[in-house]
Amino acid sequence: MDKLINRVKNIFMSKWILFVIIIFATGIFWRNSDNDFQFDSESLVISMVTAGRYNFDIGNRQFGLGEIATIEGDAYEVHANPTLYDNSISEREQQIGLQGWVFYFITWIGVPGALSISRLLCCLALAIVLTLICYELKKRYGLLFAGSFFIVSISSSWITNFAPNLYWVTFTWFIPMLLGLICLNNLNKRLWLYPVFFLAILIRAACGYEYITVIMLSSIMFLVVEWLCAIKRDKQHSKLLFRTIFMVGIMSLLGFVVAILIHSYMRGDGNVLSGLNAIYRQDVSRRTFGNAEDFYAIYTSSLNASIVDVLIIYLGIDYAGMLARRLLTSAAAIFFFKHIVKRQALNTEFWLLVVSFSACISWFVLAKSHSYLHPHMNYVMWYLGFIQVSVYLMIKAIMQLAFSDKGKQLLRDLVQRLRKEVYLDI
Repeated sequence: MDKLINRVKNIFMSKWILFVIIIFATGIFWRNSDNDFQFDSESLVISMVTAGRYNFDIGNRQFGLGEIATIEGDAYEVHANPTLYDNSISEREQQIGLQGWVFYFITWIGVPGALSISRLLCCLALAIVLTLICYELKKRYGLLFAGSFFIVSISSSWITNFAPNLYWVTFTWFIPMLLGLICLNNLNKRLWLYPVFFLAILIRAACGYEYITVIMLSSIMFLVVEWLCAIKRDKQHSKLLFRTIFMVGIMSLLGFVVAILIHSYMRGDGNVLSGLNAIYRQDVSRRTFGNAEDFYAIYTSSLNASIVDVLIIYLGIDYAGMLARRLLTSAAAIFFFKHIVKRQALNTEFWLLVVSFSACISWFVLAKSHSYLHPHMNYVMWYLGFIQVSVYLMIKAIMQLAFSDKGKQLLRDLVQRLRKEVYLDI
């Protein structure tokens, strides 16, 4: 048995297997995604792709997102039939729209089948990032955690449906988490990684501010877990981890601030303060805790809703919400038994659950209004760490029970009971 386990470990430690896993995950994302999922958001990029394909005049526009919306068709229909174009593409000022410019350029330079190629590249990029995350997890926590994280991620309909979307560019959500793990596994090289954290958050924020709190917290998620475990065990190491967390946080915040300043400059036509004021009043307030009287009636219920109302939605109504609630309840029961009844010390497993849960609910709490209005897509936040951690802890608990002396005895008793029942039936 030990030889078999070691052989499996050696297979997954080899570098070439990563290539196979990446191709496999790309195929899963590409084949199983729903092309109509979030089509309204993606149309903001499709409009720019269409402009690049047919060399439409886009004028002196600054923002990379917009909408071709004619009486006879939308962005997708114009992409298929350019004669529907009415010489106008609106500008969406709520984001810088970096992804719109990137995919516009890919199309403009004449890449054949640019729309399909761009979607495939998004799937490939997400597969690469997730595979590398699992590789780093395996080095730190073992094959079980890495395997659990990978299987949950590629089997989630939420992540799969988001994967090829040109607006969401989902792989940018997970890059900070990957960097955090690389930093944790290579603390001696952390100084070289700090600028990369800055760049990763800057690029993500330039593509959109949705879920930015969860994405930023994911960069320090595993560092915080290790720091909490090291506080009493190794003070010197805990100080190093704290300094690392502090610097990663600073660089991430700087990336976000720079994106906001660039956006403010664009939004205010060169006046940063004017643009910043517009972003806060029209966008931030509408998505968080603004006054309902300042916005259209469609936002009234979300702005008047409480944080508790939002959390009830994300812990119950949808399948993902029920799954999150059940996993949280099961994990809480296990930890209660281990740490209260058996009086075991709080360990890495406990903090993994607490920190991942806290990171994932940050958007539900801080972007309360946005979360209230968008449960049809925001359930994906559970899959930025929490569901993966919970499934790993459940599997580990079951395996520990199964391979314990008590578990083996229970299994033997069960087998004997089944044999007796079969014998009596005969």
